[in-house]
This record gives sequence, structure tokens and C-alpha cells, in this order.
Amino acid sequence: MVGSVLAGLILAGCAQQQQSGRYRPEPGPAKAPEPAPVKAAEPASARDFGPSYATVQEGGARYIRGSMAFPTGRRESSGLLVEKTVPAEALAGQKIEYVYKVSNLTDYPIHMVTLMDRVSGSFTPGDADPRPSDTSGGVATWQLGTLGAKETKVVRVRGTAKDEGAITTCGWATYSPILCEDIRVVKANIALTKTAPAEVTVCDPIPMTLVVKNTGSSGLTAVKVTDNLPEGLVSDGKRSLTFDAGNLAPGATREFKFNAAATKPGRYVNNAKATSAEGISADASSTTTVREPVLAVTCNAPDQRYMGRNFDVCFTVVNKGDVAAAGTVLQVPIPAGLSFKSATAGGRVSGNNLVWDLGALPVNAPKEVCATFTGANAGNFQFNATAKGACAKEVSTTCATRIVGVSALLLECVDDPDPISVGENTTYTIRVTNQGTADDTNIKIVVQFPAEITPTSASNGGTIEGKRVTFPVYPRLAPKAAFTYTIQAKGEKAGDARISVVRTSTDIPSPTTEEESTRVY
Repeated sequence: MVGSVLAGLILAGCAQQQQSGRYRPEPGPAKAPEPAPVKAAEPASARDFGPSYATVQEGGARYIRGSMAFPTGRRESSGLLVEKTVPAEALAGQKIEYVYKVSNLTDYPIHMVTLMDRVSGSFTPGDADPRPSDTSGGVATWQLGTLGAKETKVVRVRGTAKDEGAITTCGWATYSPILCEDIRVVKANIALTKTAPAEVTVCDPIPMTLVVKNTGSSGLTAVKVTDNLPEGLVSDGKRSLTFDAGNLAPGATREFKFNAAATKPGRYVNNAKATSAEGISADASSTTTVREPVLAVTCNAPDQRYMGRNFDVCFTVVNKGDVAAAGTVLQVPIPAGLSFKSATAGGRVSGNNLVWDLGALPVNAPKEVCATFTGANAGNFQFNATAKGACAKEVSTTCATRIVGVSALLLECVDDPDPISVGENTTYTIRVTNQGTADDTNIKIVVQFPAEITPTSASNGGTIEGKRVTFPVYPRLAPKAAFTYTIQAKGEKAGDARISVVRTSTDIPSPTTEEESTRVY
């Protein structure tokens, strides 16, 4: 009758198992590695990676159990268990099968596991499952590789024994106590973004945002962001800005905001840089175009107008910049001595000023406005116009109008007495009055007498040449003023005599003639 024996061995390096009371181990070939000697020991400590063994007897089978601390720094109570089942008896010439079970008793993988088997006596090997990787030197070897946590692998060996007697099969196993620890390889990386508006006006603040981010898998230390503003941009009077981001964990970000201001229009490329103590850096840039409205104003006033008559003064505002001039306002003080009558385009009086609110003035789109004035007095009147916008510098212009009056001379001649007899005298009174609103100058009076009357004397330096009397030029006659000349004359012969008074002046160069009739009898 054929029985079976179960043999087991717990291994930390390699160990030997043999059937108790049935088989006696025989030395194998010289080239085969020998199993480790069986010895009892306490469980291995964390610093003792050698095997420990204990022998137990169960149901006629002998077991040797051992333990080993894996070289991971962890203390384990057991490691690799090799169990072997062999028949107690077998018939000569019939098939003999025995089985190895190799088990990982730990919660961790063990590596480079090798099972070896040597059989002495008349045993002839047959097939095996799996097939051994090597059979040299009388030892069959199975390279079982890595056993996962609690994993078991089974090896079946078959063969025959032709002779009566004892055959001895010895198995042992080895593995490498590989201590595996992960070393995490990380990469330091940093990213920087910079945002700013694409366009602003020269008087607008330029909001800028810097965002630094740790895009690597390693923490970053002493992270700094520097922003060197280009010429023409400043922030609180500075062109070089530095921000301390401190330490950044992977994926962490820091945001910095500030306002810049442009001192002049132009296109500004702004470069910023982020650095860390790990020696990495990142660059970012933004481009902002700064635009400026530029106003120009012109004034068109008539050179001369008459007193009491309405006249128009027009102003033209144009934006010669590269962006609309928001909040454009035109202001013109009303000259003293003139009266404002009306204005186009919503012009209004504010205090002593005329004001036009022109709103957002587009580029190269002139805006003309006009105002109507009148003057009661003569004089030169100047119009000083200023235009400015919310972001446009103030500009000004000047024009002027001369207000003049109109001279209007009234020429009068009266004789007294009238009529006169031949040889009798009469007096002619000549009066010139300026009824207009302006002075008249260089007023000249010439009196021509007919044959019936002869001039005998004249006032104010008048000269008599026969029948003609000429008075000196009167230099200037103001409005509403008058002057008077007199001429003494006597009757020469009877008739209806007509004297002729002729006036000329600078403002009224065409002669004015006044006749006076005197009856001589």
C-alpha cells in the first residue's frame, strides 16, 4: 500500500527538508549547492537577515519552520514557505510523483525565488510541471521569479525507480531579500503669466497682473517676481518692481496686481521674470498701446463790424490724436462791452463764459460752433477760446473783431436877415453836426457865392477869394458834436441869389452840397 508524507520548510535564504524516519539524505554531486543546515533559532531581528528554524512533528511528518526579517527595515515573523509532499512507498518501475508548494507568507513581494531538487538512488526523472530551467549537476532548478504577497507556486516532479531500495529527494529554495524603496524623482518648474490691457489712453491707469505658478512636481522656495517697466511707464514713481512669492507647493499660485502709468503715448512691451532658489526661471510679457487725444482749436471772427449790428464768431475744434477725446469742452469768455445773443450746437452761458459740451470728439472729425454778439460801443474785442478733454491737454486760440461806428454829418446853412436890399449886409451861419456813431475827420467847408452877393468876412480863419470862401480843415468831429462857421456878405444886385456850401471829409469823401437862397431887391 502506498502512503504519502507532507514535508514543509519555511525559508529565508534556503533550507533543507527530508522525510522523517523514511529517507536518509545522501550527498549530491559536488557541483550542486547544498541546502542550509537545519537549526532552531529565535525569530530574526531587524538586523539579522539570516534564517531561523524550528522542528515540529505532526502525524508522522517532520516540519521545519523558520522566519526572516526582510531587508526593508520591517520585522517579519516568516518569509518563504516550501512545502513538499512525497509518497511513503512506491512500486519499482511505476510512476512516482511528488509536489512542491512554494509560498510567500509576507505582505510584500519577494524576488528571485529559486527552487532546487536533488534525488539520489535509482530514481529516473520523467517530466515536470513546470519544466525546470536547469538540470545540470544532478540538480533540477526552477527559476520562479517574483512571488507576490501571499502568492503560492506549485511544482510537480515525476519519475520512476527501477530498483528496490530507498531513494532520497531533497529540495531547497533561495530568494534574494531585496529591499526596494521608491525614490521619488521630481521636477522643478515654474510658469509666469502677465496680463495688461491692449490699449489705454495716456491718462488712464494701466492695471497689470502677474501670476506665478509652480507647474512642477517639486516644491519651490524663495520665489520672486521682478518686473522692469520700459521707459515711459512708472508705478508709484518706480520702474523696477519686485514681488516676494515665498515658497510654492506644486500647483500653487501667487497673484500680484499693480497699476502703471504712462508718461507719453507709445507702444510698450513689458517683460517680467520669475525665479526661485532652485535655479529655475520663467519669463512673461505684455504689450500695451498708449494712445492720446490731441485737440486743436481755431477761431474765425470778422475783422470789423458796426456798432449795434449783430455779428457771428465761429470756433472749430478738431482731434488730431489717435483716440477719441472724451469729455471735450469748449469755453469762450464773453468780452466786456459785447452782448451775447445766441449760440449754435447747444452753447450755453455759464457765469461770464460761453460753454459748449462737445462730448467724445472722434479723430479728425472737426466740430464747428458759432455765437452771435453785438456791441454798443466802438472798440477792439478779443475772443479767447480754450478747448480741453477728459484726457486731452488744454489748447487755446484768439481772434478779434473791431467794432466801429458810422459818421453821419448834417450840414446846415441859414441866412439872417433875408431878404436884403442892394448894399445891405446879411450873415450866413454854417453848422456841421456829426449825427453818427463814429468820429469824422478832416472836414473841409467851401462856400461859393453867386453874382448877387459878395462875401466880406469869414470866421475861424476862413479865406475869401472873390466869390469863394474856404475854411481851414476841421481835424476831428466826435459823434453828436458840432462846429459853426459864419460869413458876412452884402447884396450886390437884385435877384434870387443861391449860395452853395460844399463839405468833404475822410469818412464821407463824396462832397455834400447845401444851398441857401437869399432874395436881394
